[in-house]
Amino acid sequence: MTGPGRPELQRARDWSTALGAALDAAAREVGDLARRLAAGWPDDHGREWGERLAAVRHTLERDADEAGRWGREVERVADEVDGSGAAPPGPRLGGTGARRAGDERGVRIPRLDDGPDG
Repeated sequence: MTGPGRPELQRARDWSTALGAALDAAAREVGDLARRLAAGWPDDHGREWGERLAAVRHTLERDADEAGRWGREVERVADEVDGSGAAPPGPRLGGTGARRAGDERGVRIPRLDDGPDG
């Protein structure tokens, strides 16, 4: 769980919550606009634009749900990585503390015959 020693996870959760709220608000506004458009433009063109707006609203709602899921998953993944002792997937990047990300130095050229000596 997010503790006082992990403020970056709380920032990620706060960001995803804010993003989800903004997307929900946009979806509600688009839905309202679609209803007003359908009432004010009751022909085939109005129906066509109403369907387009309904698709946009649906996409915004889906993205808002995904933002909430991402906020929950970032903590779970961080807990799994911390608990396993394994390095997280992806490249290891150096921080601003001027420390190396790994002990290996220089360029490593991949070879097809990498044996036990290297």
